[in-house]
Amino acid sequence: MMLFALEARAQQTGTIEGAVTDSLSGQSIPGVNIVVEGTQRGASTDANGQYTISGIQPGTYTLRASFVGYAPKAQEAVQVSAGETTEVNFALAESEIALEAVTVTALGVERQERSLTYGQQGVSGADIAEARELNIANSLSGAVSGISVNQAATGLGGDARVILRGNRSITGNSQPLWVVDGVPIRGDVSDLNASDIQEINVLKGPNAAALYGSEAQNGAIIITTKTGREGELSLTFSQNLQVRNPILLTDYQNQYGQGSAGQYNPSAEASWGPAMDGQSVGFWSPNPERADEQYSLNPQPDNVSDAYQNGFNSTTSLAATVGNQSTQARFSYSYTDAQGIVPNNTLQRHNIQGRVNTQVSDNLSLDGKLSYSREDIDNQLATGENFTNPIRHISRLPRNIRTEDAENFEYFTNEGLRRQHFWNPGSNGGANPYWALNRNLNQNTTERVIAMTSLTYDFTDALSLMVRGSYDGANSVGETRLYNDTYIVADNGQYAQSRSNAWEANGDFLATYAQDVLDDWSVEVNFGGNIRKERGGAVFTNTGQALTVPNFFTLSNTQNVVASERVGSPREGSPREVHSLYGFGQIGWRDALYLDLTGRNDWSSTLPFFYPSVGLSAVLSDLVPAFPEAIRFAKVRASWARVGNSAPPFQTVRTASFSAGGNNGFLSLSNTLPAEDLKPEETVSYELGADLRFFQGQRLGVNVTAYQTNTRNQLFTSALPRGSGASFEFVNGGDVENRGIEVTLTGQPVITSDFSSNIDVNFSVNRSEVVRLTEDQPSLTIAQDFMREFRIVAGEPFGQVFSRGFQRDDQGRVLVGPDGMPLITDGLSVKVADFNADWRGSIRSAFSYKNVNLSFLIEHRQGGSTVSLTNAILDADGLRERTLEGRDGGLVFGENFFSEETAVLEADGSPNDIAIDAETFWRNVGGRNAPVGEVFSEDATNTRLRQMTLGYTLPQSIVGSLPVSSVNFSLVGRNLFFLYRASSNLDPDLLVGTGAAAEGFESFTPPTTRQFGFNLQIQY
Repeated sequence: MMLFALEARAQQTGTIEGAVTDSLSGQSIPGVNIVVEGTQRGASTDANGQYTISGIQPGTYTLRASFVGYAPKAQEAVQVSAGETTEVNFALAESEIALEAVTVTALGVERQERSLTYGQQGVSGADIAEARELNIANSLSGAVSGISVNQAATGLGGDARVILRGNRSITGNSQPLWVVDGVPIRGDVSDLNASDIQEINVLKGPNAAALYGSEAQNGAIIITTKTGREGELSLTFSQNLQVRNPILLTDYQNQYGQGSAGQYNPSAEASWGPAMDGQSVGFWSPNPERADEQYSLNPQPDNVSDAYQNGFNSTTSLAATVGNQSTQARFSYSYTDAQGIVPNNTLQRHNIQGRVNTQVSDNLSLDGKLSYSREDIDNQLATGENFTNPIRHISRLPRNIRTEDAENFEYFTNEGLRRQHFWNPGSNGGANPYWALNRNLNQNTTERVIAMTSLTYDFTDALSLMVRGSYDGANSVGETRLYNDTYIVADNGQYAQSRSNAWEANGDFLATYAQDVLDDWSVEVNFGGNIRKERGGAVFTNTGQALTVPNFFTLSNTQNVVASERVGSPREGSPREVHSLYGFGQIGWRDALYLDLTGRNDWSSTLPFFYPSVGLSAVLSDLVPAFPEAIRFAKVRASWARVGNSAPPFQTVRTASFSAGGNNGFLSLSNTLPAEDLKPEETVSYELGADLRFFQGQRLGVNVTAYQTNTRNQLFTSALPRGSGASFEFVNGGDVENRGIEVTLTGQPVITSDFSSNIDVNFSVNRSEVVRLTEDQPSLTIAQDFMREFRIVAGEPFGQVFSRGFQRDDQGRVLVGPDGMPLITDGLSVKVADFNADWRGSIRSAFSYKNVNLSFLIEHRQGGSTVSLTNAILDADGLRERTLEGRDGGLVFGENFFSEETAVLEADGSPNDIAIDAETFWRNVGGRNAPVGEVFSEDATNTRLRQMTLGYTLPQSIVGSLPVSSVNFSLVGRNLFFLYRASSNLDPDLLVGTGAAAEGFESFTPPTTRQFGFNLQIQY
C-alpha cells in the first residue's frame, strides 16, 4: 500500500533537470545552486554540472542559478507538469566583480577579496577531506605560500608545528591562532573532522589578524565549517581508506655482527664484531635454558624493517543537510579507525557535529553549533632519547639479531619472574624493541566539546548587532604501565595515572553599520568587545619504581605513591582572563579604493595594551582610465599593524611552592625574580602587495606580497650574580626581525567543453634575524642536551644549533692529535645546524576530462640543516653503511677519509698521515654522551610528491537509474615519494616535538610514511 501511495504521489508531481555550463567555454560548472523560487525546492549541480529537482507541484515557476564568480541568471515561465520531466539548462557568464570572491576574515566577517588590504590564502575543504590526514594541519603543507608545517614524531594523533612567515617569539609561542566559525579555539586541531570543513583561510600576518589581539600576532588560520543550505535535502556518505607504508631511509650495513675489534661478543649492543659468514657462535640469550645454544652468525638485512608494519587510516562519515527559506541545518558523524606503523599504536576517534541556522523573525537570526569528539590513542610514541621510545631500540638492532629471536621478547625464571629477553641485560640505554612495544604501554582518552551560539539582530538594512558565546573544553585521562625489568626507566615496574582538563570560554558582541553614501562612497563601521577566560589543570600520580607485586598495575601496589598537581600550565590552559574592546572600519570609494582602520585594547590578567592597524587597497584597473585590456584586474595594497602578546601568568610576582617536610611543610621561593616594569611583547608589521589577473575570465593571476615584522620587548630570563638571592630574573628585550616575499601564481591554461586544467604555484622566501637581545646578553640558550644547544644569537637567524666540532687552526684546517684522531672542541661552541629554509615552493596542478579528474601537489624545500643524534648513535654502533670503510684500518683523516677537510698534525702543522680504523673514529665522534655534532649535520633540502588524486564521477546517465544523486570515487595518495633528498636518511618533516627548540634537531623519529588508498562519496 505504501509503495502504491508513493508511486501515486510521484505521478502527481513533476521534475526539473538540466545542466549548467560556462557561456564562454561550454565547460560544465559543478556546485551551482539552483532554486525554484516560491518553493523550498532546490539542488546543486554535480561534478558534471548536472542537477535534478524532483517533487515539484505542477505549475509555472522561475528558476534561479547562482555561483561565485558568475553573474546570477533566472529562467522564467518554466512549466512543470505532473509525472513529467522538464529540461532547463543554464549558460552562466563570468562576472568581473563576482570573480573577486567573498572570503571569511577576522571575527567571521565576510569581505570581498578586492577590498582586503592584507595577504590571505584559501584552501578548499573538499581537497582536505579527499586525501585526508589524521591532523588537518598537515594538509596545509605546500598548499599555502609562506607556511611551514612539521609533525611531532609521536605516531598516530601527533601534533603539528605550524609557522607562518618565520619564528618570532623567543620563549613564547610562534604558532598562529586557530579560529573555527569566527571563534578562537584552544589551539589543538588534531581531532577536528575534515569532513565538516567548508574552507580554510590563512591570514598570514599581524596585519590580517590584528582584530584577534595578542593571540594572533603570528597570524590566524580561519576554519569555516559546513552548514545546511536553502532548498537542499541530502544525505552524504563517504568512506576514506588509506594504507600507511613505512619508508626506511637508513642504509644499514650487513657484513659485520655483534662485538668489538672484529671479535664476536654475544652481549654487545654494537656491530663492530667479525664478518658474518655463517660461522657457529654462542647464542646471546640470558635465558638459562638456552645457555649452551649455538647459532649461525648471518646478516639479518630485514630485522629493522620487520619491526614495522603497514598501518592504515579509515574514516567513515555520514552527513545530513536540510534547509528551507527560514532554517538550514546540518548533522554529521564520523568514525576514524587508525593503526600506526608501530605495532600496538592505534587510534579511534568519534566526531559528532550539529549546526543550525535559522531566521527566528524578520530581524533576528540564530547560528548554533555543537560538536563532540572522543579520541582514544593506545601507545602513542615517546620521542627522542626517551628509553621507552621503541624507535630507539628498533633502530639499534645489531645486524645479526634474527627477528624470530627478538620477537620472543621475554622469558620466565625458575621462580616465575618475567624477564626481558635482551642480549645485554640491565643495559643503561638498551632494550629489546619488542619489549618496548609490548611491555611499555600507555593509553589516553580525550573528550572534547566545542559549542557556539550567535544571535544577530538587524535593526535596519544598514545596522546590525551580533552577540556570541563559545566554549572549547577537553578532559583527558591517561595511564602508563611499565613492566618489571624495564631497564633504568623502571627496573621494578611502574604504574602511572593522569587526569587533565582545559577550557576556554569566549563571549563577544559586534555592532556593524554598513551603508552606501552619496553616489561613490561606502562606509562600514564595527564596534565590538570580547571576554575570554582560560582555565586548566592536571593531576599526575605514579607508583615510582617500586611495584610491590610485579606487574599488578594499581596505585595501591607500592610503598611510595608519588603525586603532583599542575594548575595553569600552557598545555592545560593557563589561568588567564582577557577583556577586550575593539573597533574597525572601512571606507570605500567606487568599489575600487578602500581604507581600513582597526584598534583593539586588551586588559589581560597580567598586562593591558593597545594595538592599531591601518591598510589601504586600490583597484588600479578600475581607477585608471584606458587600463591595458590584457590586465583584467590590478590591485595594490599596503598595511601596517602593531600587535601585542600578553605575558604568561605569574610573571609579575615572585612565586612560591609548598613541599612536604618538617613540622608544617616547607615554603620555597622561586629562583626567578619577576620583571620590573614588565611590558607586553609586541610585533610591528609592514606589508605591501599586488594582485594582477590577466585575459578574459582572469585566466592568469599573480599575487605578490612583501613584508617585514619586528617582535620586540620579549620576555626571557637572564642570569643573576651570586648573592642576589635568586638565580635568574625575567627581563624584557629582544628584537626578532622577519623579512620576506611570497608569490602565488594561478592559471587556467586550457578550458574546453570536455577538458580543463589549472595550475597553482607558491613561492616564499623568509629571512629572519635576531637584531638584538639585551645589551649584556648576546645569546640565549633555550634548550640543551647531550648533543646540542638551541640558541638565540644576536646577529644570526632565529634558532641556531651548537654542538662539538673539530678544532681548527687560523686557516680553518682540522687539527689532528698523535693518535690520528681529529681534536674536538671542549664545549658546545660550533654552529652545526640552522633549520631556516632558504626558500620554499610548491606546484599544484589539476586536470579534468569529462568525468575524470587528476591532481597532484609537488612541494620543495631548499636549504636549512638539522643535526642528528640518531646518526651519531647508529654510527658509534657500527650500524650504517658508511661505517664499513676502514674496519681493518688505513683511514687517514683529511686524505682518504673526510677528504673535503684539510687536516694537519697539531704538533708541527704538517699534513696528517696517521692511519686509524673505523671503530676508533666513529666511537670517538659518535655515541650518546658527547657526540660531535659537526659530523652529523644534514642538509634539509628535499622535493616530494606531497599529494596525488585520480577521481571519477559516475555520469548522470547511470546515476539517474540509481536511488542516488551523485557518486564520486577517487584514488588518493599523500607523501608518495621523494623526487630529491639531500640528506642520506632523514625526513626534515618529522621533529621530536612542536616547540621551537625541536627545529634543527633529529632524534629517533619513526620512518617517514607514504599513504595511498581511496575515497568514496555517495550523495542521496
